Amino acid sequence: MHLDKNNQARSSTIMPRVAKAALGTLLLLGTGSVAMAQNMVVRSTGPSASSYPAGKKMANDAKVTLKAQDKVTVLTRSGTRILKGPGVFSLAQGSRSASSASRRLSSFISNRGSSRARTGAVRAAVSTAVKTPSNPNLWYLDVNKGGKFCVADANALVVWRPDYTGSATASIVEPANGNVTEIAWRKGSALKAWPKDVLPVTDGKSYRLLGSSVQQSVEVNFVVLQNKPTDLDDAASMLIESGCDGQLDLLVETLNMNNENPTTDG
Repeated sequence: MHLDKNNQARSSTIMPRVAKAALGTLLLLGTGSVAMAQNMVVRSTGPSASSYPAGKKMANDAKVTLKAQDKVTVLTRSGTRILKGPGVFSLAQGSRSASSASRRLSSFISNRGSSRARTGAVRAAVSTAVKTPSNPNLWYLDVNKGGKFCVADANALVVWRPDYTGSATASIVEPANGNVTEIAWRKGSALKAWPKDVLPVTDGKSYRLLGSSVQQSVEVNFVVLQNKPTDLDDAASMLIESGCDGQLDLLVETLNMNNENPTTDG
């Protein structure tokens, strides 16, 4: 697929929703565990939402008092807990030590595999993929997803595509001037290094992406983190503070999938 930079690039429909995002840089530096230092609220809805805003940290012996229609998702050292009101909930109740789930998550939030990504620019090809796997890394940029995207290392950004059984391309458009750069994946490859020499990754920079297998473009707004997160607690805080909701959603969903016993209370 090719975009005419004077016409299609400017007329592409931008999807402003924040979707599941991903990325590819080192999150844990010198640590082998992703255990939380303490509990953190990552989602909150209902009458008590202002009392339990996203980012609020609580001790392991804290109690959460909820009203009817309240729903609070708490990130803990062993996964996530979803609390539904009304009721009073103890965060210590049902707490588990870090387990194999935490060890599996270390690969999800690390830079594993990103070094194999390669740059490239070719003419478009149609993807024949039929399966849609989950994004395997918190720091991989999903070519089909838009919104704010937190970057921990501007020199190691990797673009990931869910369709990898066939060859494909993506057009990256600079909104300010309509210039188009294409990247390409070979059949069976899901990773591609962002062409940073042509398109710099800087804080506040926006680009429009259009994959060869989708009908609409998405706009990505980069948030370059000043400091690399040192643990899961730190990472979740930075994602919340920076408004990188897609990555936060991906983190929560991956934690839920890795829980041996996902917990819903209330």
